[in-house]
Amino acid sequence: MLQKIVQNAGALLDVNSCSIALTDMQNGALITRAAIQKNGHRTRQTRFQLNEGVAGWVAENRQPLIIKDARLDPRFKRLGRSPVGSIICVPLIDSGNFIGTLTASSSDVEVLDEDKLQMLTIFAEQAVLAIMNARHAELAQRQTSQLEMLLNLSQDLTTRLESEALYRTILVDAHRLVPCQRATIYSYDVEVQQLCSVAELLETTTQPSQSSQPSQSSQQPQPVPSIQPSQPSQASQQSQVGDYQVLTNADVQRECISLYDETSATAWAGVHRHPMVKASRDEADVAEITTPLVSKNVLYGVIVLQRRESFTSEELRLVRNLSNMAAAALENMELFQKVRSDQEQLRAVLQASSDGIAIMSATGSFVEVNPAFGQIFGLDPQQMVGMEYMELFDADEELPVETRVNLEQVSAALQQQQMLPHIEIDLNVNGVPRSIGISVTPVTTVSKPFSLVIARDVTAIRDATRIKANFLSMITHELRSPLNAINGYLDLALAGIAGDLNAQQREFVQRARASSENLYALVEDLLFISRADSGRLRLSRDITSLREVVANAVEELELMAVDNNVSISVTIPADFPPIYADAVRLQQVLRNLLSNALRFTPPGGGVEIAASTFIRVSDADPSLDLQDTNEKMALVTVHDTGCGIPSEYHEHIFERFYQVTQPNAGRVSGQGLGLAIVKMIVELHGGQIAVESTPGEGSTFSFTLPCLLS
Repeated sequence: MLQKIVQNAGALLDVNSCSIALTDMQNGALITRAAIQKNGHRTRQTRFQLNEGVAGWVAENRQPLIIKDARLDPRFKRLGRSPVGSIICVPLIDSGNFIGTLTASSSDVEVLDEDKLQMLTIFAEQAVLAIMNARHAELAQRQTSQLEMLLNLSQDLTTRLESEALYRTILVDAHRLVPCQRATIYSYDVEVQQLCSVAELLETTTQPSQSSQPSQSSQQPQPVPSIQPSQPSQASQQSQVGDYQVLTNADVQRECISLYDETSATAWAGVHRHPMVKASRDEADVAEITTPLVSKNVLYGVIVLQRRESFTSEELRLVRNLSNMAAAALENMELFQKVRSDQEQLRAVLQASSDGIAIMSATGSFVEVNPAFGQIFGLDPQQMVGMEYMELFDADEELPVETRVNLEQVSAALQQQQMLPHIEIDLNVNGVPRSIGISVTPVTTVSKPFSLVIARDVTAIRDATRIKANFLSMITHELRSPLNAINGYLDLALAGIAGDLNAQQREFVQRARASSENLYALVEDLLFISRADSGRLRLSRDITSLREVVANAVEELELMAVDNNVSISVTIPADFPPIYADAVRLQQVLRNLLSNALRFTPPGGGVEIAASTFIRVSDADPSLDLQDTNEKMALVTVHDTGCGIPSEYHEHIFERFYQVTQPNAGRVSGQGLGLAIVKMIVELHGGQIAVESTPGEGSTFSFTLPCLLS
């Protein structure tokens, strides 16, 4: 298009030499873009500074110039061998903005006059319109091409999830979008607040651009600025792509810049989250664009582009768009690596765990099984994947009743996605009896629910518990015989069989008898605990009267109540029906509760034992027409006016060997087994026990017995 303009201008003025020069957007110099000479020869591009030659004078003064005799005008400067007699030069101005010059010349003097100057001025206005339309079309085409390139780059970046490949892609795409001699990516380390170089692109051959051609005013070679690459380390990876190479170094950081280094443009861009542009001051300087890589207000790094020529505002816009996409890709890569790291961590934990861990789908099949789980059940973990839970937890009719019941509980928990805290099952694994503890935990996720099954081989623990219980049971049995003998002889001594005792001797024997009785009670409690742990504790139920059981318990502790100056009252209806229970164990329950009440009630206080009946509505389906849907229950309460128990201890007082230290109560007697035994006996009867207590107001222990006869 420019060549056509100069040809038409030459034809219009009937001259054989015509040229058009346009301004360089970077430094404002004039560069000859199109020209015709005699015989149709084209001249090479020439660079003019302002006020240099005729075109330079027109550019600076923004007005047309006619020289009828070039030999007499000092503004004329010969550029070639062709003679020039007269010359016309007009400015090209668009909306007040100077964009270039249009020059026509003739070898004869006094050939170009004011009429031809006016003709060229009018022609120049039309040329400006053509040039601007061509520029707008070129800009639209370039922006369309850049948009397509950005879309392709975006797709290219989103497919890279490894750091080395992503860094290389960002650098190659940046070089493709904005030509540069060097590009560097700095990764931000938030822990040390430093920007460290992780990848670099460097041109291996530097081609001089058209804009850097020497001007006609100076034929001396210009110095070329040096862009030195950083020395690659042994850990870096190099790849040659065309005329440039990419260095990536993910392990060894070659250059680290403090984020708050005030002398560094790279640090400034990272701190302020804003790009920074440095123009080249002269041909020996290096231009630089420094752009932060920020996504969702999180700094991931900085990318730096360098070259000899200054960067344009359009290139800055492209780099900012690329940096936004690169930052999003770095964020995706970081999320991907975090997810992968978490998965690898989880898989390592599963593989190394000594507990068997299995993940089961909502349909009841094994999704993942760790080696310990397969070892516990004697199966290959890989073969268990896809297996239905019924194949492993099937309640076979040949199994013991307790084992079948436990397996059915596990199956129900898996099928109904319910929590099963812990259950122990006795199974034969490859012909060897094993005790396996199993827990089921339902897990709900966004995608789909699943169940987490934890299995642990507790055979050794159960065997050790049984051995301990048997040993304890044997020891307590062996202690009962000598204690009975001690108690018997002490009773004979107190009866005077061996002679009369003086007052001091009687006191000593009575103290020995009381201590022996306490020791006997402790032995009985330990024996009870050992039987319960070994599963050998059985109830001897029979039809009995609750009033008689309460009376016997009160009689046992009547002397203790008198000594402590505490009254005991019993409120049980005379027509209270008989119950079907173990009278000895039930009396032990009342004795332990009454003993605690007397021990913690101050002198002058009181203890009340009451019993009543109520109807407990069953959860059974009424349509089944069962006779036992409404169950009659007995409720027994022991209330005292003692010091009370703080609420934070209510959950623990029924644990073994747990004691609550009361202020101003001195040393607490007992071993902390009484309430634990009470809870065991009540639950063996199918009942429940609870406590209500307020410090300073006393305590009320209540237990129910579902064994009332109608």
